Amino acid sequence: MPSSRQRWIPITLLSLAAFVNYLDRGNLSVALPFVGRDLHLDPLQQGWALAAFSITYTLAQLPVGWLVDRWPLKWLYAGAFALWCCASAATGLAGSLLTLMFFRLLLGLGESVYLPGGLKFISEQFGTNERSIPSVVFDIGCKAGLATGLVVEVWILHHFGWRWLFLSTGLIGLLWLAPWLLLYPNAQRTPKPAAAEPSHTRWTAMLRSRNAWGMALGYFCWNYFWYLLVGWGPSWLYTARHIPLASLGWVAGLLYLIVGSSEMAGGWLVHGLLRRGWPIGLSLKIIIAIGFLLGLLLVPASIVADRTFALVLLYAAATSGILISGILVVPQHVAPREQVGSWVSFQNFIGNFPGIIGPVITGWLIRRTGSYIPAFVLSGIICLAGIACYLWWLEMSQPDTRNQSPHPLEMQHEAQPG
Repeated sequence: MPSSRQRWIPITLLSLAAFVNYLDRGNLSVALPFVGRDLHLDPLQQGWALAAFSITYTLAQLPVGWLVDRWPLKWLYAGAFALWCCASAATGLAGSLLTLMFFRLLLGLGESVYLPGGLKFISEQFGTNERSIPSVVFDIGCKAGLATGLVVEVWILHHFGWRWLFLSTGLIGLLWLAPWLLLYPNAQRTPKPAAAEPSHTRWTAMLRSRNAWGMALGYFCWNYFWYLLVGWGPSWLYTARHIPLASLGWVAGLLYLIVGSSEMAGGWLVHGLLRRGWPIGLSLKIIIAIGFLLGLLLVPASIVADRTFALVLLYAAATSGILISGILVVPQHVAPREQVGSWVSFQNFIGNFPGIIGPVITGWLIRRTGSYIPAFVLSGIICLAGIACYLWWLEMSQPDTRNQSPHPLEMQHEAQPG
């Protein structure tokens, strides 16, 4: 049985990697008005620049999920991390839309390991009713990266320009590799059954699963909302709500800090419901539905005339982050244990298409209408579709037990007296 140290050191390091992940992923959103000005990009071209990251990030999900289920996570993650940091730094050398997109494509390829790798580790090391907290701790780094990163990135942008912004954040991130390689414990992976199903049989079964498609399309709906906040949020605040550049980092950073704080609250809420005997499927569905409903507040935030009231509504919409812990636990609950990496990669594959199409659609709507309101309204409609996916499409009354053996931590809890 893994010790507490063996389980939590990698979780902490993965959370730090998520911090760097979103520091590098979000730096273009911060610098976009200035990159667009210097490279002469219109809103649609800026949308394509934002979308480039998600093209490789999304398309790499299926092969990365296969690798995560078979390769040592320590070395796979280290190689991918080095690639994304170098790609982020090189973005500061871009001189045209094509070179900008090329480096963002490399960034997406490197960061594709982030979610399948992290949730695979958690599913192997934590029992069914224990996963909400480590899932949140693992993922909270990305929100902290956006929140604190915005303040730092705006400062660098203001004093040194956008090229130094990319160079500094990308190269500094490489320092993470040392503790990862030195402190990651060489824990044994869960042995595979002797008569394991062929890979094509597993993929066929997954693609025929109602739960696989339900969680993937539900994640699609959440990510459409999330990519709108990450990709266009700072630009909306700067251009539509006229937040000064000197204040932009704090105003937008608070937005992502609220998302992260509400994510942590959602994780504890799920954990508390499970401790009180609530069924895990019902607990997850309630938290996810509430989160999507809160996200609808983004629509009036884009419509009201008063800037202060708009910011209040925007921050209220950011509390939709309570659903993130539920979304992260869903594939760990419904997927066969030895296939969690593959199921997460499928969820991430379908769920990240908004990163490709969302920025382009938003850019097209802004160019056509001269307003962010239609894009925000569309996001609200998609949030309603997300509720339908998780409440009515996904069946979670019992975990999917195909090809699963009892988890050692679960057996330990069962053996303990009440």
